[in-house]
Amino acid sequence: MHQRARVLCVVSARDSRWSALRNIIVSIYQPSHLAGLIPSMQSHIERAATNLDDGGEAEVAFSKLALSLATDVIGQAAFGADFGLTTKPAAPPPHHGPPRQHGEEDGDGSHSTRSSEFIKMHIHSTTSLKMDLSGSLSTIVGTLLPVLQWPLRQLLLRVPGAADREIQRVNGALCRMMDGIVADRVAARERAPQAQRQKDFLSVVLAARDSDAAARKLLTPDYLSALTYEHLLAGSATTAFTLSSVLYLVAQHPRVEEKLLREVDAFGPPDRVPTAEDLQSRFPYTDQVLKESMRFFMVSPLVARETSEQVDIAGYVLPKSTWVWMAPGVLAKDPVNFPEPELFRPERFDPAGDEQKRRHPYAFIPFGIGPRICIGQRFSIQEIKLALIHLYRQYVFRHSPSMESPLEFQFGVVLNFKHGVKLQSIKRHKC
Repeated sequence: MHQRARVLCVVSARDSRWSALRNIIVSIYQPSHLAGLIPSMQSHIERAATNLDDGGEAEVAFSKLALSLATDVIGQAAFGADFGLTTKPAAPPPHHGPPRQHGEEDGDGSHSTRSSEFIKMHIHSTTSLKMDLSGSLSTIVGTLLPVLQWPLRQLLLRVPGAADREIQRVNGALCRMMDGIVADRVAARERAPQAQRQKDFLSVVLAARDSDAAARKLLTPDYLSALTYEHLLAGSATTAFTLSSVLYLVAQHPRVEEKLLREVDAFGPPDRVPTAEDLQSRFPYTDQVLKESMRFFMVSPLVARETSEQVDIAGYVLPKSTWVWMAPGVLAKDPVNFPEPELFRPERFDPAGDEQKRRHPYAFIPFGIGPRICIGQRFSIQEIKLALIHLYRQYVFRHSPSMESPLEFQFGVVLNFKHGVKLQSIKRHKC
């Protein structure tokens, strides 16, 4: 599925196909629609936070919790389904009657079971496998000696335990599951009255496909599956990494934490949920902390583009179809634009500050740049800010003694913590 998504979807689509896809998707990210997602996002955030309540100062595998939260949020937005990953485990109800047979439903139907199994496999692929350019030996060798990649891969597919074999197995399972989920949603949409149809990602794409002959030709079943999974993948791993980064970094910097807590507390009663306008105007320091965290740990350290025609860049002539790699992670550590880049200093993003005013506008591009800038950036920022506000109203966080120092990372298409972020959550207000 990861390979299929890279081949088929909006990230790698080109020219008119890319324009058509982006025009279909962009309506989901209009400000009015994002504002309407706040109650759903807040509900998932509050549920995730209940996993911290019983721990006292016990260790929390926060990066795992953040991934579950981000997957639940994007699952609601993409599929219109609650995956329930952040629901606190409860004792199973007593079962009366004959034992259930393997694969027997509890009454929720095949769609619920299919979605649940898919998400388990998605979490496995995200946390346990490196499903990217460095995920298998054949890919690594192929980048150096392309002629050897195919024969080496065929050999490794026969070796039990080889990454190539496991990735192929997981890819096949994800493809079959996603195809089934999309088929279920197509059937459910056809049965539902017009007034009851949702406006989640998949529903919007299906509506566009049904309303236009050109869209029907573009949005084949394979394309629908890959496009939906790309949306889920892009909206979960990156958001979880960034949220974990903020808590990790703030826990290291008491002055930043104190200033952040003052801003959060000044907003009002703990049960007051920020509106979209509040998020834009009432939390300037939270915004600076978020930006500085994204600069410090750039989730997408490399971005690739392919030239559609010959182009001259600063005297270098690049032929058509040349791959160009940009390094936002390197730009974010350039002392010309970020003095003392090794320091975590959110005030460097203060709009009234001299450093921000002097900085080149393209020095900080965590979501990319130009027409292909990440279409979900506002969605992600809204979710992260809501999460930070809710969490810091109730808790402060400290590094667990088992948290390694210095941090180790996995470098792939996106950055990840090699061993996760382990924190202690400390309740701020004792009852």
